[in-house]
Amino acid sequence: MNLWAPRIYTKTAGFTTANILDGAAALDFGCGDRKLPGARGMDILPLPAVDVVHDVNSRPWPFADNSFDLVFGNHVLEHVSDVLGTLGEIHRVTKPGGRVVVQVPYFRCTDAFNDPTHEHFFATGTLDYCIEGTKLSQYRYTSFLFRKLGFWYGWPHPSKNPLKRALKSFIESHPKFYDQYLSLLLPAECLTWELEVLK
Repeated sequence: MNLWAPRIYTKTAGFTTANILDGAAALDFGCGDRKLPGARGMDILPLPAVDVVHDVNSRPWPFADNSFDLVFGNHVLEHVSDVLGTLGEIHRVTKPGGRVVVQVPYFRCTDAFNDPTHEHFFATGTLDYCIEGTKLSQYRYTSFLFRKLGFWYGWPHPSKNPLKRALKSFIESHPKFYDQYLSLLLPAECLTWELEVLK
């Protein structure tokens, strides 16, 4: 499966500086000054990288239904007033079968609490309420669903350190145990999802 997340968060250079989109229509919402190269950038601030000045919390966003092949949000969802409403808007503007890549601080990481503008905190299962086939999606909090194609504690690449690789393999196999217990001692910095839009 060809995933976007490992190409956006590169193994050697971190956040990509190359245009990897190959003609795909992409939106980087809440992009700030660091926009995914080749994407349309939307932010509330009129910064140089921003193409569309718009508050992510103000819906609808100024894009037609099914506009994008890829919607990307790097450390934005923790700032929004309504996570599910924002995910619904992402779902609306993304084409059927399009992809969504989001990264947020892990709830046990200090960075999650350092920023006083963070309104929400994320654990492994937080997005399961709108992911097809999960136990939490049965509550029907949303009228839309995504399919989970990838999920990573941290970035979507194996560490060069064999101990870190083994730990990551263990926690990905035991997410509830990690969230509840082990993360108290060894918290991940962030969580990364790649989702497919189901319509």
